[in-house]
Amino acid sequence: MPKFNLSIRRVFFLHFEWVALACGLLLMAFINPAGSELSICPIDRLGFSFCPGEGLGRSVAYFFRLDLQASFAMHPAGIPAVAILSARIFSLLKRNYQLNKVNNDAGI
Repeated sequence: MPKFNLSIRRVFFLHFEWVALACGLLLMAFINPAGSELSICPIDRLGFSFCPGEGLGRSVAYFFRLDLQASFAMHPAGIPAVAILSARIFSLLKRNYQLNKVNNDAGI
């Protein structure tokens, strides 16, 4: 039984972060950037009028629609956010591939 728990922990360690980041990017890619959904910003929910992340999700949505001008207008950090998150996802996948290759070579 402990070996089973170890494998669940290993799978969680190897895959949780990249799956969560990829799901977040996909969700932002498929939102309607012109829509007027309620804000999930905790600062906005507290009653303040300024939220530093306001428009970031819409910026990412416009980026995936290849409307770079609208993406930058919504939030200047949208395009770098996509690049940073994509780089992190690919670095985690590369790490997982290398760990899997080392384990297979060692017979683990």
